[in-house]
Amino acid sequence: MKLPPRFRSFSLALATLVMTALPQASFAAETIKIVVAGASFPAPIYLRWFRDYYLAHPEVQIDYQAIGSAGGVSNLIKGTLDFAGSDLPVTAEEAAKVPGGIVQLPMTAGAVVIAYNLPGVDALKLSREAIAGIFLGRVARWNDPVIAAANPGVALPDLPIFVVARGDSSGTTFVTARHLNAISPDFAQSVGVDMNPEWPRALQERGGLVRGLGNGGVAAFIQAIPGSIGYLQYSYAYLTNMTMALLQNRAGEYVAPDGDSFRAAIESFRANMDLSEIADPTGDGSYPILSLSWLVLRKDYPDDRARVIRDVIHYALTDGQKVADLLGYIPLKEDALKLIREKVETIQ
Repeated sequence: MKLPPRFRSFSLALATLVMTALPQASFAAETIKIVVAGASFPAPIYLRWFRDYYLAHPEVQIDYQAIGSAGGVSNLIKGTLDFAGSDLPVTAEEAAKVPGGIVQLPMTAGAVVIAYNLPGVDALKLSREAIAGIFLGRVARWNDPVIAAANPGVALPDLPIFVVARGDSSGTTFVTARHLNAISPDFAQSVGVDMNPEWPRALQERGGLVRGLGNGGVAAFIQAIPGSIGYLQYSYAYLTNMTMALLQNRAGEYVAPDGDSFRAAIESFRANMDLSEIADPTGDGSYPILSLSWLVLRKDYPDDRARVIRDVIHYALTDGQKVADLLGYIPLKEDALKLIREKVETIQ
């Protein structure tokens, strides 16, 4: 599908911010090309890692395409990828379809933010009731009392709310739905947790639902449509100066999406090591929508590819972690990294 100019310009801007222009290189005859695709959530940091690895090893070309978590896993199963990116672990049923089995590695942590386009409103607070109501289609205008209650003194316009969601099967959608499911029994009953959920009729029937492809597509629509709001991985909003809402966390605080609130959330999750906590982290100062992102690799590769792939992943788990903060991600702790690096050695 040919993207409209707005999408193309956004993609170009993001690529420019994440990756500097690559120098011309003369490749050796034994150039190795590694093909990777999957989640758009971690794409900015993956692109940076693979760019930096290429600069040090110009004989290795690593191509990452952000086609969504489901697309990455599907293509890995079909045998068209060397490995895939996914925002949720592969199921046992999916893993059984990959000859020789898989190795799953958590590579980075990040947050999903709620970005909006509301001229004149720069510090919007959204309660848990408000955010659930917006995505259920029950809160349909920006001056709704549910939103106004958390924003005293803010001149909220009488504009319709346009919800921008993903149009593809998406790990970012899964993470967002998982959080909404945790905080709203109504959302859990009517929508649930899915990579491509059926959004409520209340949104669709009034024309309040807009769909974008990838995190970049969601960002482009939010930037283009006054009165819009949507979910996307933090770096897509951060690197393009989008306006992001302060969200109410489990402790009742309104927290801005930033390094401090992300670290508080991941530390809270580490302390409990309870997967239910990642859907709605506990702890003071914690940002409420958190995710890990994974690389899904085959256990067995031809000898030359196995060696190179192990080296690429090792780089991402060592020097690569140093750029996580710069791109809006959360670097993993050394004790966790040590265990993950040991697992890399099982790739043969």
